[in-house]
Amino acid sequence: MRIAYLIEVNPYKNSGIVKKINDQIEFWVQQGHDVEPFILWPKLKKGDKNYFVRGRLYSNEILNKLPDNFIKTYLTKIFTLPKIEKDLSQFSPDVLYIRQNIWYPGLTSVLSKYNTILEVNTVDTIEINHYSKFKKMVYNFGREKVLNSSKGIISVSPDILKHYEQYTHLLKKVVSNGINLSKINKIKKDENLDRVNFVFVGSNSMKWHGIDRIIELAKKFNEYFFNIVGYNKSDFKEVPNNMKFYGWVEKEELIEIYSKNHFGLGSFSNYLVGKKIDSTLKVREYLAYGLPVLLGHIDVDFKDCEFVFKITDDDGSFIDREEIKEYVEKNKNLIIDNKHLKIIDSSVKEKERLSFFELFLTK
Repeated sequence: MRIAYLIEVNPYKNSGIVKKINDQIEFWVQQGHDVEPFILWPKLKKGDKNYFVRGRLYSNEILNKLPDNFIKTYLTKIFTLPKIEKDLSQFSPDVLYIRQNIWYPGLTSVLSKYNTILEVNTVDTIEINHYSKFKKMVYNFGREKVLNSSKGIISVSPDILKHYEQYTHLLKKVVSNGINLSKINKIKKDENLDRVNFVFVGSNSMKWHGIDRIIELAKKFNEYFFNIVGYNKSDFKEVPNNMKFYGWVEKEELIEIYSKNHFGLGSFSNYLVGKKIDSTLKVREYLAYGLPVLLGHIDVDFKDCEFVFKITDDDGSFIDREEIKEYVEKNKNLIIDNKHLKIIDSSVKEKERLSFFELFLTK
């Protein structure tokens, strides 16, 4: 099978999304498929590292000189797409895979030529309300065009997929997020730690992460310590003394941080984007490193297990303090074995995805 992957993700930041895409492509290739990634993103500073392991970068030399912002990225997509369209035609894919993103002129004419499958990671009609009025206007203008130019949808959660039931022309499937367990070694907890440590990892400026709720949690449990990666202390007005903010860190430092924590923290405000059930990448990474997880939503793959604990009620409020404390003290030295995580291994998830792709070979 020839699979084209149109990637509109920042390649210069080693994010969870970049890691996920690399694992997807690696597995597809291992299974004998011909995979061609087309990476559409403006070049940033000279010498910046491209973290995608495969694929050609497409950008515009003139636009690369503009300041980094939404307009630069958007114009790069418009003026670079014709080159991608030509190369796509030469590759002639059986399937064109793309993460759902903003519409731009020329995109739908490309998508409609192929068996285009959208990967949907959010309830877009809700999440878009958290962005600028201009971006929201453009997104809403082109949303239907993108959906009507596609043939299928893969969603990471049933809560997301139910928002697309009216698009009867689309084949639909839920494939929750996975992680390549073979690439990650378990992190032993530091026995010299004088108190229980929690870690949250995320990208800045996403309200649904619920950092304000984690601050609230830290105030409830001043006997514990909370490490926040991806955000800066200056982003918040009042921060208790039992919190530390690291900003963005590279992989080596992140692993060091993981090694000094007992639990990972998931998102606590996913309800803001319509997701009471989700399968976030951060939760899978915590588990892969051996950390049990506390979160504020139901996980698709771990609805009832000892190492993923939902500490909010149906209204989003924290459950009783003593119930949380009892769980923490009982499980603070727990290290999650991979035998319990096979369901989220990327090999399992990508087999499901490829099986869905195969449905389009006769179309």
